Amino acid sequence: MKSTRRLPVLGVVIAIGVAALVLWMILRKRDDAPPPASNPVVSSQTAPPPSHAPTAAERLLEGYADPATPPVEDLKKIHRVITGYFSVVKDASRFPIGGNADLAAALRGENPNRETYVPESHPLFSKDGLLVDRWGSPLVIHPEAWTQLELRSTGPDKIAYTADDLVLKPSGASSN
Repeated sequence: MKSTRRLPVLGVVIAIGVAALVLWMILRKRDDAPPPASNPVVSSQTAPPPSHAPTAAERLLEGYADPATPPVEDLKKIHRVITGYFSVVKDASRFPIGGNADLAAALRGENPNRETYVPESHPLFSKDGLLVDRWGSPLVIHPEAWTQLELRSTGPDKIAYTADDLVLKPSGASSN
């Protein structure tokens, strides 16, 4: 009879022992942690923004506007990004691409998927948020169908529809 009375008492003793062990481990971890700074100094310099892994579109745009490559290569890089965009975004009717501003916004995340393809800090974008060529001029985006866009760079003279323009058809073929 006495052994059956000892069982609940033994359970209580074990529970108290386990609780004490857990409490000791928690307090020990606090002691091992470095002490908080007593008077943190705020730096006048801002920390650099955290780097992010490049998106697939950013990888396709690597070398954009590189003087060592022919200028038409820039348009081909953008064409590959657009092709990827339309392969992922299936419902373009809510965000139709009617020109440069629409395409730039879609690539920055204003699309049905709310996915950022190219961050707005990329050299592909002007300060105004438009897509620009290597000379800093806005690209002329001409939709031929809802997923078919002609790309035109105004070229070094920065004037649209002149002899030095670079044009990439929706098929990816250059017309110059």
